[in-house]
Amino acid sequence: MRLFFLLFLAVVPALHAEDWQPYDSQLQQFDYSGDALREYWPLLNSAPGLPHPDQQWLTDFFEQYPAVRQLSLELAAETDAPAALVALLHGDNAPLALAVADVWRLHYQGNFQQAYDLGMSLGPAGAIPALYSKLMYATLLVDERESRLRLFKEAAEASEKLLPLARENAFARFGLAYAHARTLEMLDTGDATSSGYLGPTQQTLYELIEEDPANAMYPAMLGGIHAGVVDRVGSFIGRMTYGSTEKRALKAFNDALKNNDQLAVIYYEYAKALGLMDADEYHDKRLELLSQCTQLTVYSAEEALNQKACSGLLVKLQQEQ
Repeated sequence: MRLFFLLFLAVVPALHAEDWQPYDSQLQQFDYSGDALREYWPLLNSAPGLPHPDQQWLTDFFEQYPAVRQLSLELAAETDAPAALVALLHGDNAPLALAVADVWRLHYQGNFQQAYDLGMSLGPAGAIPALYSKLMYATLLVDERESRLRLFKEAAEASEKLLPLARENAFARFGLAYAHARTLEMLDTGDATSSGYLGPTQQTLYELIEEDPANAMYPAMLGGIHAGVVDRVGSFIGRMTYGSTEKRALKAFNDALKNNDQLAVIYYEYAKALGLMDADEYHDKRLELLSQCTQLTVYSAEEALNQKACSGLLVKLQQEQ
């Protein structure tokens, strides 16, 4: 099992400090130290919808995924293991729960590199949120195409290594689907088709939606995939080949907004998708969505960056009028 994790680490090399772009100091700053993380957790984590990472959560997590617990214990026995893991050897999982909470705290405050590094040091329980932080960092702060593709590939490979430990974990499955969906967006049509990502990613999202129909992120991601297919091959071929149509893309995004209309990311992704399918026809709708996005109250660096993206696209569309 320990060898498994060493192999896992081999596909997730830490970025050098100079490679990480800092969170914009001109944007709203967030402080979730102390009890603030727990207090604001329902707002902060309303997209994934995960339970607060406290001691009871970790107890339940280990019971549900015994392979995660076993590997964590094996890593705890290493001579250089962090104290949070070592405590597991004494029957105390509180330090690890606190450390995983710190991963989320750092992430929501915009300290993406610190969140990633800390999470990866904590074994599989910390690796899941660490990879999420890496994915959000790549999406929101990395502009150079090859760097983004590399980060998404690394995160996908790490998720594929991690998933056998917790195959039913919805958040881990979502992470892999997200990495593949973002990769598909950046590939040309031929490479996207040959990647083999599209069908499995759609299937994962359909399954996640069925399991948790109230989640907003699942239909939003599915809507983006549908829009990408329509942009490349049109609704007719898209429906015949991939089950994607303009109508299905619209429905998916509208379902996402019904589930949660307070997430900047939903508005931004919806506006982007409309631009892919028919920028002229949906010009006014895009302006409406982006304007609504800029009026939202955001509670995390992740959402502040999505709101910044909304503002940037809104200005661009207004200038084109």
